[in-house]
Amino acid sequence: MSNSSSRYLGARLANGMELERFLGAGKFAWVYAAGGVGEPAAVKVLFRDDTQGERRFQREIKVMRELPPNANCVGYRGHGTLPDGAPWVAMELVDGFTLQSVLRSGRCIPERAACLLMAQICDGFRELHKLGLTHRDITPDNIMITHRGRQVKIMDFGLVQDSQGLLKLFEERDVLAGHDFSDDIDAGLIAGTPEYMAPEQITDPRRGARRTDTTADVYALGVVFYQLLTGRQLFPFAAGSGGHTGREGLAHYLNYRQAFHDEDLEPPANIDAELWSIVRKALGQDPSMRQRTASELADDIRFYLETGQGVLDDDLSETVSQVVDVARMRSAVMTAGDFEDIRALIDAPDIEHSRPGRLPPPSEVPTVEAPAPRSAPDLALMGEIHHPSRHAPRSPGVPTAFVVAMVLLLIAAAMLLIIALGT
Repeated sequence: MSNSSSRYLGARLANGMELERFLGAGKFAWVYAAGGVGEPAAVKVLFRDDTQGERRFQREIKVMRELPPNANCVGYRGHGTLPDGAPWVAMELVDGFTLQSVLRSGRCIPERAACLLMAQICDGFRELHKLGLTHRDITPDNIMITHRGRQVKIMDFGLVQDSQGLLKLFEERDVLAGHDFSDDIDAGLIAGTPEYMAPEQITDPRRGARRTDTTADVYALGVVFYQLLTGRQLFPFAAGSGGHTGREGLAHYLNYRQAFHDEDLEPPANIDAELWSIVRKALGQDPSMRQRTASELADDIRFYLETGQGVLDDDLSETVSQVVDVARMRSAVMTAGDFEDIRALIDAPDIEHSRPGRLPPPSEVPTVEAPAPRSAPDLALMGEIHHPSRHAPRSPGVPTAFVVAMVLLLIAAAMLLIIALGT
């Protein structure tokens, strides 16, 4: 398959739409604006010509087809293949901007606007979590906000995991063709964007476990919420990579993340204690202590906006008091003023704390494949690593050979001194 995205411009799809304009590229696919029939659409065309990329693309199509309509998710518009065999999927064309463009300046969003925005983001995962599906790649780049309607739109379902086996069941019963969920194509892989991964996403491949479920998405949402309220990433790549790049930097970073504990999570000075209790719960290292779904996190946020109350440390219930009309809270939308507080940050000048070090380009780190163990770096990527200090990133140690040499020199010097004194 050609590497030139321009080759598909002007191509006509089976549904009559024509690819009119190139919009951008992801890790697996090019995205085009398409028109000519019905409403304009965004069309993703797979360019990564390998089995892994094709299977993930097919997974994304199946998820988008099976998800019930949700105002906070990009809508499915159809799929097919181009004459050269390249698969495509059409979806709602969103007129808006990414959350990443808002957060790039390192400035925090005012509390009320941040809470209303976060509640909408959580709403986008309601149907996904009802089906027992885990998104696994919740990042500011995969969240858009529309200019009209002030609505959140969740995108990019290429890493969705069928945590409860529903889509696998559909494949077994021929409701869905193929075996994209039945076959374990994720075995041994650390999949996701490291800065937003839940701890179990990092450790599951090493343990052969399957603890990653909807609570992993809740953790990622907690990381995003922290960034909305503080303007800072909770786990910046530069803080944990030890100055290394590529696979070595990633191995250091995953060490750093595995060494993090609940007691290391300090409340930011600018966040109200009741609101912090909600964020802290979402960021619990133990998945069973978090909100179970994005909807529960949204309910906690709206409950806080309505009453000023947070959650208790040992609260494992759905947390929302029946005194409050949850349905009425769900219908609340951000005001034009709230929206302007968010949109104004796109052009705001950067502030210093957001620049401890630039993250690697997205193509370097979103999905990490753990190869068969052959060397120390490979083992590190699989999670078979020694944990660094709980309170600091791993720093380079003194080489073992150097230490041994120094010890031998000291012993030799001591022996010479004893001989000299004896004579």
